Amino acid sequence: MKEFTDMRHWPLVGLHMPAQVADGRVGDMIEQLESLYARAEPFVLLLEGVELPRQSARFMTTYAQWSRERFGEQQRYCLGALRVETDETLRREYLRKAEAWNASGRAPYPYRVVATRAEAEAQARAWLADTASALQS
Repeated sequence: MKEFTDMRHWPLVGLHMPAQVADGRVGDMIEQLESLYARAEPFVLLLEGVELPRQSARFMTTYAQWSRERFGEQQRYCLGALRVETDETLRREYLRKAEAWNASGRAPYPYRVVATRAEAEAQARAWLADTASALQS
C-alpha cells in the first residue's frame, strides 16, 4: 500500500489519495499531513490517485475538519498542488474542476493540472523560485 504522503523528493511532496480509506487508517493519514506541515517549510504537492475516496465517511469528515482548522498553514506552506494527467479527456475534466476550485475563494493554494511530469516539475520550480525571491526581498 502506498503511503499517503511521500516526502522523499522534498520540496516536491507526493500525496496519494486511495480509492477508499478504512476507518483504521484515518488517524495515520492525518498524522502524515500533520508531519508534513510541521516542517514549516514551503513545498508543492504532486497529487496522485483519486480526487476523493468513496465510502470513506470518517476520513472525509476528519479531513474536512483538519483542512478547515489548518487553512492558514496550508496557505503559508503549500505553494500549490499539481496533478499530472496524460489522458486529454480526463485532463480537461480535472482542469474544469481545478479552475472552479481556484475561483471559489476557498482554495488555500493554487491547483493546476498538467500533461507531463516535466511540466509539473517546471511549475513546482517556478512556485519555489517565486517564494525564494519573495523571502530575499
